[in-house]
Order: sequence, then structure tokens, then C-alpha cells
Amino acid sequence: MKHIKTCRVCSVELITGSSLTTPKGNCYPSNMQHGKRICNKCIQKYVNEKQREYRKNKKVGDSQHLNDMLEGARQRARKNNIPFNLKRKDLRSIITDTCPILGIKFQLNKPDKKWGKGKNQNNWQTSPSLDRIIPSKGYTKDNVIIVCLMANSIKNQADPDQIIKVGRFYKKLYKQKGLDYEKETA
Repeated sequence: MKHIKTCRVCSVELITGSSLTTPKGNCYPSNMQHGKRICNKCIQKYVNEKQREYRKNKKVGDSQHLNDMLEGARQRARKNNIPFNLKRKDLRSIITDTCPILGIKFQLNKPDKKWGKGKNQNNWQTSPSLDRIIPSKGYTKDNVIIVCLMANSIKNQADPDQIIKVGRFYKKLYKQKGLDYEKETA
């Protein structure tokens, strides 16, 4: 009688396979060979949970954070075929606590908060973002700045003259309507 191997986590029957076999199976051969006996679905759940924990503990400017920024930039540079020559020390020398454009304090994670746009939630606007000053020059030491993601996304949608025009227009509109734009947008 053949012994049926099951996942140690969910007890599903394990079927080994690879990208070359049909059916592909639900367990990587290496997991079976090394005695892990965990199905791909349970491994993915484990990896996702570890990533969530990792993100919760990450702080602005720490080694984890800078390595993640570097790796993201490296992948985008490769994908878009643009120059990349940054090192962690390059980012460490330019990162600050606040966005140099909007003055917003950088935040990655507020303890015990979910991601969203509401008050007291984590949100993307306050996250540090690596901006290419001149996009075609790529990710090079003299062509990057760390700004908040809100500022970076505004910059990515328009050129500096267009951004100034939008700002002037809305300042004038708020004044005409008797509104305090700082109070209304807070």
C-alpha cells in the first residue's frame, strides 16, 4: 500500500509537479524532497503573512526600507530600460523626515491602523517615494530625490508650469468664493 503524503498545515493530499509536468501539482518538488510537506497554497499564505509583518515593522529610512526602495527602483529601471546606479548609502544621504516639497511628515505605518484614506489610517500620500527629477536620466545619484508619494504623483501628471497654473487657479477660485483653502482641504 502506497503512503499518501499530506500537507502538514491543511492536510490536503500532496501532488508534486513542476512547470514542466502536467498536471502541475500542488506541491513543489523541493518541498517534498526536503521533508517540508507543505502545499503551495499554505506556503503562499505563510509568505503573505510574513510580508505583512515585515511591512508593519518597517520604519522610514531604516535598512529594510531603503533596500525595498532600491529594489523597486532597480526593477523599474530594468523594465523601462533606463540607467540605474544607486546604492543604499546614496538614499541614506538624501532621505529626511519630511517631504521637501509639501512639508508632510513621512509615514509608512501607523500602529494598529489599516490602509485607507480615512482619518487615522495609513495612506499612500505620506509614504516616501523615490522621484527621478528628469525621468529619462533614470535612477542615478544626481537625478533622484525622496518626496512624498502625493507630491510625486502630482509631478508625474503635469509639468512644473501646469502645476503652478492649477495652484494659482484654485487659490483664485477659493478667494472668489470666500473660502479658506487651507481650512477646506485639511
